[in-house]
Amino acid sequence: MKSKPLYILLLLFLPFATIAQVITKIDEVGSFTENLAAVKKDGAWGFINTDGDLVVDFSTEILSPPNGAPTFSSGMCMFKEVRDGITFYGFINTKGEKAIPAEYIVASPFENGFARVIKYYETESSGTNVLGKKIVNYSYNELVIDTNNEVVQHLIGPKNLDMQNLKSSNFFLGLFSFFVGENLIAVYQSDNTFSIYKLGN
Repeated sequence: MKSKPLYILLLLFLPFATIAQVITKIDEVGSFTENLAAVKKDGAWGFINTDGDLVVDFSTEILSPPNGAPTFSSGMCMFKEVRDGITFYGFINTKGEKAIPAEYIVASPFENGFARVIKYYETESSGTNVLGKKIVNYSYNELVIDTNNEVVQHLIGPKNLDMQNLKSSNFFLGLFSFFVGENLIAVYQSDNTFSIYKLGN
């Protein structure tokens, strides 16, 4: 008779015991930002929520800053893809979906709903090379995009680009802009001056 209450307690506890999720063998843990914290396992990053559940699966494509953990900002986190020896950047949302495809050769994290990116373009010229193939010219623009991947401001370009340089580890293409306020961005110009743009409405 005394064992019956204990049996009932075990039956009540058992469903909760099987639901509990335990994530083990974690190498690094970041701080919570937008209710998500990055966790690293076997060289890949994922994200847990405030209940400790893994809500964004581990991926080696999720991008982390030097000496730090990746974070979400404006509901977006950067990821990278390497194609033909060139690294492209995009953004995942808080579900781990690739909300903004990896189409930028340089990108910054989102700040107040905006990100600075560099996108390249290719155009065929009317001429041909010595092998009779069409000559392709490459250029790039520096832009500001919103979380819908819409261009809200053109900043710089078009500028000429040698695509072979992008495959070199010694080549660096940086952004010429930085945020100076919630909706203000400063852009460094070729004459050593700055232009200030107001973003959004």
